[in-house]
Amino acid sequence: MLKEDLRKTPVQLGILFFTLVLFLITNQLLRDNKQLDFIPVIFGLMIALEIGAFVMLEVKEGAAKWGWKHEIVDTLIMLAAAIAIWLAAGFILNTGSPVSGVVSCSMLPNLQRGDFVVVQGAPVRAYEISMSQAELESLNDKAQIATPDTNATIDGSIFPYCIKNRNAGITEAMCQEFIKTPESVVERKGAFTYRYERCSISFSNGDVKSEPCLKSVTFHGKQYLTNLSDDIVVYQPAKDDIYARVGDIVHRTFFAIDVEGKKYYLTRGDNNPILDLQAYDYNSGTGNRPIPQANLRGKVIGRIPYLGYFKLFISGYFQEDAQCKTQLEFSHV
Repeated sequence: MLKEDLRKTPVQLGILFFTLVLFLITNQLLRDNKQLDFIPVIFGLMIALEIGAFVMLEVKEGAAKWGWKHEIVDTLIMLAAAIAIWLAAGFILNTGSPVSGVVSCSMLPNLQRGDFVVVQGAPVRAYEISMSQAELESLNDKAQIATPDTNATIDGSIFPYCIKNRNAGITEAMCQEFIKTPESVVERKGAFTYRYERCSISFSNGDVKSEPCLKSVTFHGKQYLTNLSDDIVVYQPAKDDIYARVGDIVHRTFFAIDVEGKKYYLTRGDNNPILDLQAYDYNSGTGNRPIPQANLRGKVIGRIPYLGYFKLFISGYFQEDAQCKTQLEFSHV
C-alpha cells in the first residue's frame, strides 16, 4: 500500500515540500548553533535523494509495465518536451537561461538564498558610462592606496587585502587605518577611484557591528554612489574568474559600460561590501573581470521564494555560507 502511494505524484510532491519545510525550520532555529548546523544539511541531502528515488521509481515502474524499450522512448519524449518548454520560455523572454536559482546570501534582503528567479533578456538599468579599451583593461591594474599616513601599491583591492592580512594574523598600519577610518582612504585603480564608508552589519543572533564598505566610484571626475534601484542581473563569470567556481551569479548592476561599441557590466551584491570587480584571491592571484554582454543571461523580472532550493540541492549546494547570518546596511542609501 505504501509503495503504491509513493508512486502518486501528489504524494511525492507532498513528501518533497514537507522535507523542505523541515529544512527551512531547522535552518532558521539552528543557524547560530555550530554544533547542530549539520541537521539542515541532512534535510537538504534528503531532498536530493528523494528526487532521485522518485525518478528511479517512475522509470522502474514504467519498465515493468511497458518494457524498457517503451520506457526509454517515453523518457526521451519527456526530455524533448522539457527542452522544448525551456527553449520556448527562452524565446519569449529573449534569453538562453530563462530561470535560475539564488545560491548565496549576497543579495539580502532583496533576494534570499533558495529564491527561484525569472530572467529576461532586456535593456539593463544602471549607471551608463563610456570608456576606451585601455581604460577598461586598467580596471584590473594594481591598486594605489593613499591614507593620511601611508601610501602603497597592492594587488587586488584594499578590502580583500586587509581581510587576507587579518586572517594571517598580520597587523599592518594601512589596514588599521582602513578599519578605523575608511572615509580617509582613497583607492585608485586604473580609471576608477574608490571611496569607502562605514557600514553596519546586523547578525542573526542580534549583534550589530560595523566594517568598511565601498561608498562610491569616481570616473572622469564624477562620483557614482551605490543605487539599489538599478536592475538585478544573472551573469556567467569568465572561466578564470573567482566567481566562476560557483556558477552563474545573481547581482545588481552598478555600471553599464560602452567600450568602443561593445557593452560591459560591473555588478555588486546588495549584501557585499565591494564590487565583484574588486574581489581577489591572493592564493591563486585571480580576481573578477568586467562582464561582457555575451556573458549576461538577462535581468531578474520575478522571483518565487524557496522553489530554487530544489535546484540547489540537486546541484549539491547543501550548506549555506556565513553571509546568510549577516545583513549589511549602507549609511548613504
